[in-house]
Amino acid sequence: MKRTTAIKWGNLRTGILVMIAIAALLWASFTGGGTSIFSPKSQFVCYFKNVSGLVGGSPVWMSGVEVGNVRSVKFVSLDSLRQIQVICRIKKSVWPLLTTDAQVQLGTIGFVGDKYVEIIPGSPDKPPINDMDTVPTRDAGSAEAMFKAGEEAISEAGSVVSNLDTLLLRMNRGEGTLGRLATDEELYREITRLLANLTKLTSDLQKNQERLVKSIEQTSDALGNVSDQVSKNTGTLGRIVNDPALYDNLAATSARLDTIMYKINTAEGSLGLFVNDTALYSEFTNLMVRVNNLVTDIQANPKKYFKFSVF
Repeated sequence: MKRTTAIKWGNLRTGILVMIAIAALLWASFTGGGTSIFSPKSQFVCYFKNVSGLVGGSPVWMSGVEVGNVRSVKFVSLDSLRQIQVICRIKKSVWPLLTTDAQVQLGTIGFVGDKYVEIIPGSPDKPPINDMDTVPTRDAGSAEAMFKAGEEAISEAGSVVSNLDTLLLRMNRGEGTLGRLATDEELYREITRLLANLTKLTSDLQKNQERLVKSIEQTSDALGNVSDQVSKNTGTLGRIVNDPALYDNLAATSARLDTIMYKINTAEGSLGLFVNDTALYSEFTNLMVRVNNLVTDIQANPKKYFKFSVF
């Protein structure tokens, strides 16, 4: 005779409660995003051109703290920038920080890890948004863009290294100006001689400068001595500057010279006639011509003018 096993209601109730708890835990792990499933939440909407792998249940952070999770991600294709609609839920306690000038952006956990939505709080003096309002997004870049930029930078660095290698190879072979500079020993000797000459020239210039400074100092001392002699009325220059009698003599001499020049200009006296009388100048010129002719004739025919007889 087959026996039947009776299941007590208490055991069944315990199993049902355990299953409900496990289901709640699983639901919280997939949709709760680390926040309490029992805490009240509010929702907002944001749009992205590309979410780069963001999924429902991804965390929502604010200032590095997880405050909610992503409820849904779906295509809407409103325009070129609003391709994907993301609805996020955050705790009521941080909702006042989500003001009208707040923004959201996508972030990455680690370098190439999971995606999350980051809230950038707005100004405290602005009012908070309403439930299901749209929060503007800010493009923070993406890992793909960073990888692409890194690949381009590595490619450019490789090109630079290749060019440097080619340049060094040509220099080692003595090609081009840099190659000649690097391998030509004669040029090295010329540069060495040039540097030696420049060193000697600099030394000579320094010595000449010292002599010039010494000469200027001596001249300055001499001028100082002369100035002292003039101030003390000693020496010839001092007497010339300070002796009024010498000034009077110079003034009288200047007056007499002025009188003589006046007489010359007015043809008075012998010197005035000689300077101003053109007839006297002509006679004097003719006399000089005749004397010159006489001297020339004497040199040519001395016997005509001089006779010598021994007996």
